Amino acid sequence: MEQKQNALVIITILIMTSVSFIGLYQLIEPDANPILNFYVFGDSQGYQEGIIEIAEIANQETPDFVFHCGDLTPFGQPNQYDEVISALELFTVPVYTTIGNHDIREGGAERYIQHFGSSTYSFDLGPAHFTVFNTSTGDVSEAEMTWLENDLSQSSSETKFVFTHIPPFDPRINQDHGILNITTAERLTLLFETHGVNTVFTGHIHMYNQSMKNGVRYVITGGAGASLYASEEEGGIYHFVNVTLAETGVEISSVLLSPPTLERDRVVIRGSDEDVTLSLSDLTDMETIEGWSSFQNQLGNWRGYGLYRGVRVSDLLELVGGMGNSDIVRVISFDGYSQNFSYDNVYPNSSWYDIQGDMILAFKMNETDVLEWTDGMRLVMLPADEAYSNEDCLTTSALGMGCQTYLSAGARWVRFVSFIEVISG
Repeated sequence: MEQKQNALVIITILIMTSVSFIGLYQLIEPDANPILNFYVFGDSQGYQEGIIEIAEIANQETPDFVFHCGDLTPFGQPNQYDEVISALELFTVPVYTTIGNHDIREGGAERYIQHFGSSTYSFDLGPAHFTVFNTSTGDVSEAEMTWLENDLSQSSSETKFVFTHIPPFDPRINQDHGILNITTAERLTLLFETHGVNTVFTGHIHMYNQSMKNGVRYVITGGAGASLYASEEEGGIYHFVNVTLAETGVEISSVLLSPPTLERDRVVIRGSDEDVTLSLSDLTDMETIEGWSSFQNQLGNWRGYGLYRGVRVSDLLELVGGMGNSDIVRVISFDGYSQNFSYDNVYPNSSWYDIQGDMILAFKMNETDVLEWTDGMRLVMLPADEAYSNEDCLTTSALGMGCQTYLSAGARWVRFVSFIEVISG
């Protein structure tokens, strides 16, 4: 198949300390007689079309297996697991998975185990050993670290591959989306080096990257559907990786996927008795506000700093009759992810307003409109200090909502908003 025969591979050209970074694309020809062949991908996050596209290729090319590196779901809900399982069942080759940080949200960890079994396991295939362990919490427990060391030390296989969700380090300059516990990250990399691991496959960072550190290759493949974290030149591509183990060694290439097709320039607003569909031009014709803002994610990292323009959610709701004091507003993404907000979020009193500011549906960030802005439309808080922290989120979340159930201000900033509805209290 042409996608496989002429796959794109990103090679390293920039060296910084002992880590190399991606720089450009180069075509390679995979070995004609591989010992093993498998596909790896991650971070579909509810976008099943990417998985379906990979399944179509895999069912024709018949690799030995495929592996999903986690974040199978937007936030671990039963219907989201059902949907991704339906997509994975399309494969006619074996499917392996690991759990991601999105998959454990709101009880999702137990659901993962019910559907897929343990997130820590290993197996042998041909001359290779495959080890899978869990980094979904952003760290690794001592028990799991002990298991990992025992598993790698006891394997006599010539080639060892490791799979997990979060990489031990972020290969991008001045970014910190890897494991935040530096001690854990250093222990992991030393473990891989000591026990002769060939390649570590991860997702979590939504891009494609190959880097080499002290003889171990690290491959990030987070491009199966979630919004990308880098420009195309830096590895921001929708893709999966094709891995070939041959007599000549291990070859890894990226295979491009079709970008997600989302109708992101319109949103449905639904009240108790009516609804309205608004296009991007409709929103720009309304009264808009602009402000700088940012948020903390579940790991405490600051993200999303920029200049946002949008329409107050309160103004959108007035188009369908507003909301009552006991009503709830549910903001829903195209992939089913949702967040509930109280009356006080939409119409904040002075104390809440000082903390969260206006709650808007943003259609522009840093002068980039929604069709070019990969995270839009997006729900955004505009506090006066331009920083919506996890503590701020906790303070401005009603009982049973938001940071009262999952401490992440970023989780409240719903991306790809397609539907806003008022639910009677």
